Amino acid sequence: MFFADISTWEEFASALPRNARDTERLMAAVCYRFEVENADTTDIGILANDYFRRARWPRPTNLSATANHCASKGWLSEAGQADGRKLWRITRKGYDSIKPR
Repeated sequence: MFFADISTWEEFASALPRNARDTERLMAAVCYRFEVENADTTDIGILANDYFRRARWPRPTNLSATANHCASKGWLSEAGQADGRKLWRITRKGYDSIKPR
């Protein structure tokens, strides 16, 4: 796939344009976890506290609202809950939307 030459999250994140929107950053992180780390689902808290921090991206004021926006576009789907937090799964449409970037 398109992550074949990417070794770390930081390397992948640095390839996104500095003016990338929050939705693009979120989808990139979810996609990276799916493709490289084989994580079928993810918790937004993990992305905000680890992936956004490691990429040195500003954390959106409401990352959960960003995830819900991505879901309304058909890019993410709810995949249950863990520890009282909603889990998300990337959809084919979401994967195809971030792949060219």
